[in-house]
Amino acid sequence: MTPTRTRNPFTPGSGKSPPYLAGRENEQNRLRQILANMAAGESPAADMVMFGPRGMGKTVLLSWLENEAKKASTKDNSIRTSWTTPNKLTSPTDLWSYLLSQDWKKRLKPNQWIAKFALLSATWESRSAANQALVSTLTNECKKSPLIFLMDEAHTMDAGLCRSLLNLSQEIRRNEAPFLLVFAGTPGLQYFLSTVNASFVERSDKIGIGRLDAQSTADAIVKPLNEHGIEIDDSTLAPVVEDSQHYPYFIQLWGAALWGVAKEEELQKLTYQEVTAAKTKVESVRLDFYGERKDKLDDLGLLPAAIAIAKVFQDAETTTRDVLKKVIADNLPVDSLTTQSVNEHLRTFIRHDFIWKPPQIDLYEAGIPSLMTYILD
Repeated sequence: MTPTRTRNPFTPGSGKSPPYLAGRENEQNRLRQILANMAAGESPAADMVMFGPRGMGKTVLLSWLENEAKKASTKDNSIRTSWTTPNKLTSPTDLWSYLLSQDWKKRLKPNQWIAKFALLSATWESRSAANQALVSTLTNECKKSPLIFLMDEAHTMDAGLCRSLLNLSQEIRRNEAPFLLVFAGTPGLQYFLSTVNASFVERSDKIGIGRLDAQSTADAIVKPLNEHGIEIDDSTLAPVVEDSQHYPYFIQLWGAALWGVAKEEELQKLTYQEVTAAKTKVESVRLDFYGERKDKLDDLGLLPAAIAIAKVFQDAETTTRDVLKKVIADNLPVDSLTTQSVNEHLRTFIRHDFIWKPPQIDLYEAGIPSLMTYILD
């Protein structure tokens, strides 16, 4: 029996769902509990902030949440989901087209719909902390049908729009209507939200999306291969797992390359020889990926500090904020060395995923350890 000749199941790309979503059980269980409560008519206690370096699978988890909401819906309480990105919100009307249900629009005549939207848009533009026209409209909608509003790439939002949306979410939940606002973005999302002057945002439910563990990495590769009649033993798989750095994007690169080699050779079992051939394909893509990241840091004048930070992570998996600030300060020109400039450079490294700090710990780790190795090399 040769491997099934279908399209490659692995998805090394932007936001595509992998053939097997591994290593996110804790996050999935937390989200399932929230969905169950919403299906029972309960309002979530807080907004959700989902953040992590690019390529970790945040958008994939949003897709999973959207699909899971359909499963959690009951006959009497259907959970509605709406998903958008900041670039699609060019006006208040755009936003309300995502927030309000089709049923709400159908209940109004065309001229009433236009007038109602004009009112909502005007009140939204006022950016008031708790505008009653907006709150009452969406509160009533959510009590009829719970709503999960998913905002991907939230770190690129307009600050005023973000603040108004956060205030709106707080008021709706205060009225005990089941509404969940989910922001997903890069590690810079945390800092961005701290600048919008919504005092309660620090109490959001935070989920850090980082690298997988070794077993989950192996499962993400092996299970889809097995489903296509392709086997790989543990000893052959081990260097693949290690080389992937447990980074979801690289895991999918490896899976796609292994599946491609097996298909080309019509193999049922992969050996060290096929892993070597697949690695050549992985490296060609990965070097472009690394090069683009390095060039960006160079364009920002951050390469000397990036090299120094990479040296820190050669000897440790995590480090403190103070250590990072000292390393950055040591690599800034004396005439531009201020506390403010050091903090801004640190935030820039975080915004560009070079380093990040997962929730619940006060230590920083590398966004992608192998990127640091590449920069040092």
